[in-house]
Amino acid sequence: MNAFFNDQPELVQFVLRIIMNKEHLIVKSVRTQKPLKSIQGRSITLDVDAVDEDGTRYDIEVQQESKGAKPKRARFHSSMMDSDALLPTDDFEKFPETYVIFINSKDYWKQGLPVYTINRHIEELKMKPFDDEAHIIYVNGEYINDTAIGKLMHDFKCAQPSEMYYPNLAERAHYLKDTEGGYDDMCQIMEESNREAARQRTYQIAMNLIRMGVLADKDIAKATNLTLGEVQELAKIVKASA
Repeated sequence: MNAFFNDQPELVQFVLRIIMNKEHLIVKSVRTQKPLKSIQGRSITLDVDAVDEDGTRYDIEVQQESKGAKPKRARFHSSMMDSDALLPTDDFEKFPETYVIFINSKDYWKQGLPVYTINRHIEELKMKPFDDEAHIIYVNGEYINDTAIGKLMHDFKCAQPSEMYYPNLAERAHYLKDTEGGYDDMCQIMEESNREAARQRTYQIAMNLIRMGVLADKDIAKATNLTLGEVQELAKIVKASA
């Protein structure tokens, strides 16, 4: 996902149009492997973070195993997107509409449907929509047939670009798998991903040391190879969450 959709807003738009069944959806920006930090210390990295021309935000996650698509993980992704959406002085009405989309290799809900859409309702008001504009979608990766989404799920699982239905997806897959430039791109993206993962682990260690309160900020900086400024910023986060 990271390599396939990196700097590819047209491909993300193509996928979203099929999943959302909105042929006129326009993607304005895309970022892969976007880290979102929690003041409590638990952070996540979004596979694909996309924004359309209406300001609606999409987190697209590909899950190979069912445990990666549990409902409470979807809830956490949704809450982290919300925490990243507003500045301290912004009114809550500025919250964008959000979609957390889990594309699962299996049919997570085992009902044979192509997609499952989760929205909040008010039970006592005859299931009146809550209208908080936070949505969760599960896509059934086993739904492979001649429909648009069935062909998309086929292509997501297809190892050979020549056997894919959609030419734009096949072209991207061929570039990454079979060309020197694609190989170089894959290596660069993996290196960046590994650096970001290492940085997040270092931040977590530093925050744990700050919580323990046994070392001065300058000593934590020396122990973790962070700058004093970075440690002091982390200290502010820890203090805010206390």
